[in-house]
Amino acid sequence: MLNVTEYFNPIDCRSLGVIRTTLATMEKGAILEVHGNRFQHREIAAWTQKFKHPIVKVEDVDGLVKIFIEKGGLTPAPPPQKPQSQ
Repeated sequence: MLNVTEYFNPIDCRSLGVIRTTLATMEKGAILEVHGNRFQHREIAAWTQKFKHPIVKVEDVDGLVKIFIEKGGLTPAPPPQKPQSQ
């Protein structure tokens, strides 16, 4: 469980960096439970959609939001092909 509530700052989105760093240490398909507030829920939802980490469950209890994120991620692009000489 990762509590990012203390990183709430509507200007710099520090909580996203903490989430990104934590997900980087996890295996694809693993679930990260993140606790935050309702504002953080909106920014986390947008970030996870952009970087293809599905949110599998959300619980909101009196403003404390528990977000369950599945480690997914963008598929790396294949290396560029060299043009063939003729």
